[in-house]
Order: sequence, then structure tokens, then C-alpha cells
Amino acid sequence: MNERLAASLGADPIALLTERHNRRMAQIDPRVAPAPPLADDQELAVSSRSGAVAAGRIQEYRFGTDTYEALWGALHRQVLQVRVFGADPTTAFDEVLAGLLGRLGADIYASTGAGPDAELNADRSVVLTWPSLDTACAAPLVRHGFAPLTSLVIKQLEQRPDPQGGTTVRPALPSDLERLTEQAERLHLFENQLGVLPWRPALRALLAEELAGALASEPSFVLTSLIDGIPVGFLHGQFPHGAWIEQQVTAGPTGYLSRLFVEPKARRKLVGQALIAAAHETLRARGAQAVLLHHSLHNPLAAPLWARVGYRPVMTAWTRKPPKTRDWG
Repeated sequence: MNERLAASLGADPIALLTERHNRRMAQIDPRVAPAPPLADDQELAVSSRSGAVAAGRIQEYRFGTDTYEALWGALHRQVLQVRVFGADPTTAFDEVLAGLLGRLGADIYASTGAGPDAELNADRSVVLTWPSLDTACAAPLVRHGFAPLTSLVIKQLEQRPDPQGGTTVRPALPSDLERLTEQAERLHLFENQLGVLPWRPALRALLAEELAGALASEPSFVLTSLIDGIPVGFLHGQFPHGAWIEQQVTAGPTGYLSRLFVEPKARRKLVGQALIAAAHETLRARGAQAVLLHHSLHNPLAAPLWARVGYRPVMTAWTRKPPKTRDWG
């Protein structure tokens, strides 16, 4: 594989490919953090007639149904990593994507059938996370059957406070745990209805455990909003602490908003804006200079809200399910 790259890039092709890939991405979006070099065992490299070069590899992750990670995607996830640069990145990206999917198709059909891995084979997805503003690579993803699922968005925190909504916001208390768990479960089930998140038998228990930990100690915080003393929503966030998601962008220190839920009867009353403003102020007080969050691209309520309060996309997660035929190309 390295020989193929060396023919186009010369000595130390992996490092040079990554350097040029990162240079290209920095020109497209300076907020995207530099990607690390692919490991020496990357799966495939291509070079187009125009001189563009791409390389990619596959990483596999397997999770049990009762694990926290299982709440956020397939039990068997095959994550593609691609690096590309050149005058015609679309063609090179398309070719390396086709090659990686071809290898995945061969692996899947060699492993299907009964046995201990049957559930994993049925509960499987292919994921590629790519800079949102790099539109040159969107068409190949669509052509190969990928759909954009979630967006990582960012907001730079200004020094002035955000406009406040018309509701009271306070830190959540341990006595709020049952209500918070019920609301978080409803939020998850709504995303499941949209086809974004899976349902798991241990969903409620895992959410309760996560929120109990968030109420008990840092780096998380939970805020709740009230109208006439009645809780109508909550926001779960994280202080900057060097988590992997913070390393996806060049801004920092960076907070993260994990969940925002507002009761349907309280929507259009600035409850969400009040919770977001309070979260921003909480993060400013802890030195955060930017905030990140993921939202579903299929949620009709999410994108307008986050855009209205100043968030813009940085990375998009594209996913694909295994086809019913052997043609993965």
C-alpha cells in the first residue's frame, strides 16, 4: 500500500498525504482540527488521472446491547477514515470509498449466518465523519448509499451574555433525577422514531446512571427550567476537560452540550433559549471559549434552534447500512 502512495508522493508518503490533506481542510474550514496520519496498515490508496491522491482504512468497534455505547449507534460499527488532496479530490475520494466498501462487503458476506456474531451482523452500520463544509466529497457519499445523520456544530462564546429567555433556570438537584431520566428517555425515543438512534432494553437504566453521575460530580452539569415553579425542560452539558470531542476542532477550551429537552406544551415560550443562555454563562465562568454539540439532521426542531443562537456545522457523520446484495460499490 505504501508503495502505491510513494509513487505519487515520494518518501514518507503517509505523513505527506496527511499534511496535504490537513492543509486542504484548513483552507476549507479552519475550525476543523488536523487529522492524524493513517496507521501503516491502512486498507487502500488511489491516485486519479488529475494527480489527486486518497487513502483510507477501516476501524471496527463491537458493543454489547447493555452498554452505554450501544445507545448511540449500531452494535457493530465499521468506521472509515479517509485522507485526500489534489485538484480533483472528488474522483479520488469516490474511488477510495468504493474500494473500502468493496472490502467491507466481502467481509460481511463471509461472516453472515447463524452463530454468536449473528446479532452483530444484523445490527451493523458503516460510518464516516467528514468536514461539513467540504462539499466536494458529498456527492460520492450519496452515490455510495450514505446518508448524513448527525452534525457536530460549534459556537464561539462572546464575552457579552446571551439574551435571556423568560423562564427561571436553576441547577438540577438529585431529587430531579427521576424526572430528568423520563425526559431524557422521551428525547431518545423521539430520535429513535426519526431513525437516528437505536432502542435498547437497558435504555432507561443507562440514562439514569449517566444523569445520576452528572448530578453528583463534574465534568458534567445539568440545568432545569421552570415556568410558575413547574419544571418544563433541562439541559445536560460538560465543562471543558480534554474529551475526545473537543479534539475535533481547533477552538478551545471547549464545552459540550449533551442534551436539550423542552416539554411540548412549553415550546415557543423561549424555554430552550433560556437554558442555552444559562449553559453558555456557566461555561464562560469556567473559561470555555467555544461550545460544541451534536444534533440530528432529521430533527426538524434542532437545526433551526441551534442556527438561531449562533451555532454552525463543523463535521457531519454519514452512515450506511449493509445492502441486501453483494454490491457495495
